[in-house]
Amino acid sequence: MDTASFTPNAAPWSRRLRELMMFGSFFINPSRRRANVLYELVSTGNYLTERTLFRNVGYWKDAPKTLDDACEALARLTGDVAAFGQNDRVLDAGFGFGDQDMYWMEHFGPRQIVGLNVTQSQVERARERVAERGMSDRISLQLAPATQMPFEAGSFDKVVALESAFHFHTREDFFREAFRVLKPGGRLVTLDMVPQPNQQLSTWQRFVSDVGFHFWQICSENLYDRNEYASKLRTLGFSDVKVDTIYDDTMLPFARYSLEQLAKPEVARKLNPAVATMIELPSRSMLDNPWGLVAMDYILAVADKP
Repeated sequence: MDTASFTPNAAPWSRRLRELMMFGSFFINPSRRRANVLYELVSTGNYLTERTLFRNVGYWKDAPKTLDDACEALARLTGDVAAFGQNDRVLDAGFGFGDQDMYWMEHFGPRQIVGLNVTQSQVERARERVAERGMSDRISLQLAPATQMPFEAGSFDKVVALESAFHFHTREDFFREAFRVLKPGGRLVTLDMVPQPNQQLSTWQRFVSDVGFHFWQICSENLYDRNEYASKLRTLGFSDVKVDTIYDDTMLPFARYSLEQLAKPEVARKLNPAVATMIELPSRSMLDNPWGLVAMDYILAVADKP
């Protein structure tokens, strides 16, 4: 367990002050840097996980007890669908703090995992954690965008993006790069968030939704449903494309779990109030959408390079 990353009791005032200043800086930072600020804010224990540094909604199909367990289940689902093999060279686009890469290396044993991330603090912390686990010779983590990959064509057997592609500017550029760096017969797997199909919103509801998307750094070019998602992959040359919703096993149970946890005083003491609000509002929207905003879907996409 990464014990140095967690604070079980109330955070000291100095840390709280730093976090509040960081949150305030979000509103004056250039748009392209705001995603970095958000992920800085939810680092080092400022989230609902306890023994890991996963930062996703998890996979709850088999009723895991904690968010940590659900996040590991999501990593396992990704590895199973990608069919990681011992001879595979895997590219992970958006690796967070490296938990998924270490999980895949331990449970699937690919030849090498190369990760890309644009948040400097995550890259540094993930490298430290990989070194502590003795995996630096097999896991290489780099600071680089997934839309401009610094690799030659045909360099990888598998490309994965676990709950990160909605941030990419744009996701379609990532698809294009993934196709380029994959070997013939290679596979792309994404776990991603997109709008639900066939929604009718008022101008006001659309405007408020767009403000939320801007806050979470989801660019307007990425706001298309799972049907268009599949169409874009096919247009770029991918074959055997499958894009399925797994919303009921991901976002919905995550929302319930989050609200249950946020109601506990010990959890409230651990979290920065701004982070707690950032978790609570989307969770309530997922459960009953009281404001009539854009309803999000959670998809599992698989596509092969011929």
